[in-house]
Amino acid sequence: MIMFSTTRRELGKWALGAGAAAAAPGFARAQQGKSRITVAQVSDVLTLDPTVDSSAIGINVFLNLYDQLAEIRSDGSVGPLIAESWESADEQKTWTFKLRSGIRFHDGSPLTIDDVIWTFKKIMADAKSPVRAYLTQVTSIEKLDGDRLQFKLAAPFVTFDRQVTLVSIVPQKAYETLGPQQFSLTPVGSGPFKVSRWVKDSALELEAFPDYWGGRPKVDQVVVKPVPAEASRAAALISGELDIVPVLPPTLVDSLANKPGVNIIKVKANRAVYGGINVTNPLLSNVKLRQAINHAIDRDAIVTRLLRGAGIPLGQIAAPVLFGHDPDLKPPAYDVALAKKLLEESGYKGEPIPFQYPNNRWAFADQVAQAVGNYLKVAGLNVQLQPMEFSAFFPLWVGDKLPALYMFSLGITIMDADLILNLEYESGVSHGYWRSAEVDALAKQQRAEKDPAKRKEIMSRIWKLSQEAAPYFPLYSEVQAYGVRDGVNWTPRADERLKFKDASVKR
Repeated sequence: MIMFSTTRRELGKWALGAGAAAAAPGFARAQQGKSRITVAQVSDVLTLDPTVDSSAIGINVFLNLYDQLAEIRSDGSVGPLIAESWESADEQKTWTFKLRSGIRFHDGSPLTIDDVIWTFKKIMADAKSPVRAYLTQVTSIEKLDGDRLQFKLAAPFVTFDRQVTLVSIVPQKAYETLGPQQFSLTPVGSGPFKVSRWVKDSALELEAFPDYWGGRPKVDQVVVKPVPAEASRAAALISGELDIVPVLPPTLVDSLANKPGVNIIKVKANRAVYGGINVTNPLLSNVKLRQAINHAIDRDAIVTRLLRGAGIPLGQIAAPVLFGHDPDLKPPAYDVALAKKLLEESGYKGEPIPFQYPNNRWAFADQVAQAVGNYLKVAGLNVQLQPMEFSAFFPLWVGDKLPALYMFSLGITIMDADLILNLEYESGVSHGYWRSAEVDALAKQQRAEKDPAKRKEIMSRIWKLSQEAAPYFPLYSEVQAYGVRDGVNWTPRADERLKFKDASVKR
């Protein structure tokens, strides 16, 4: 039997860490007569320049300060923003966007087609910008007339309209006048909020932009505070210092739900937690050994007992909320006897197998890794857990330097599983270790297919091929819990993004 244990902090001790959530001078209260929402993130933004940062924490701020050509809606679909319409041609290799008129930046200057083109070209020319990775297929950008621009791509790319949602438009004149350093501190965007002030590592205050083309936000101020410790975030939510705390750990959800003034809102999320296998390692090249790993893990027990129901067992890396998820493809059956039989047939002799993972990237990473490690040991695998900081793990993942087993998570911001194929499967570009000419061909085929139903069928074939070859052992997708104070009207999203244009407060 696999035993689970969790660490529970007593509510009375939370206040010891609450000082981290205390406001900087001047941030403690909203200005007289103004409404305000205060939200926590685990750390401060690195910069307010969206052309040089693609971190999730940064994007959560950028989506409130800037506009993009298109946006991912709360239901996962893609819709217009700066571009009021667009069309594709030449098997998805030519994309033409028509811009809406009347958009102004926070400094009053008009947003023009030249600003859009300049932003894209700036990012594409910056070899150090992580945002550049979203635009590697762009071969040219052309201004057709005053409100239409055209992208030419190197290959068919049916989700390019989703990809441009990750590029925030900045004003060329203001950027060049201020310079990159000053712009990163006092930016000018065209989004629903503008920066009022930023006290690094303490608080970022956003103020409603009254002339926003999409209508003035319903709330006057949004204050974003970096609060690294779970205990501090929980204490500040209870006290009312914080109005919104994203992604609460499962152990705190029940306790916080009983606190006056606190509401717990749960949402099925885009984040999938999965295990990967370096199939180029001779020890792990045998498919029967990899299938044994998949059958050795009781995903249902991990979700129901360890995560307290805050997850959905997976047989594919794509979370259920993503386009391309196959609901008919079930997780491999938990069967210890079968796992042991496959392991014996693989010729495995008990050699040690490293199992690496970041222990500070998502809730319960250590506990899940320990549970998976125990399951694998029961089946007969000599697994050696190697937890590490995310800052140490991520370069190994990006550099394809993970030697054996690893555990990671993916939150697909564009809400389309095409990005998973790029990140984990395709030869020459992915960070996975399994290569398949058939999968490569199918990935390209779905990228050129406009019919959504046919795209899903193609993706389903890829997930089935992957389950057979077992280069991954998908575990679960998250069901995330958010803490929200009474009187705050705001709904969490499946893509984990924090957008406040339509949020409101009634105290």
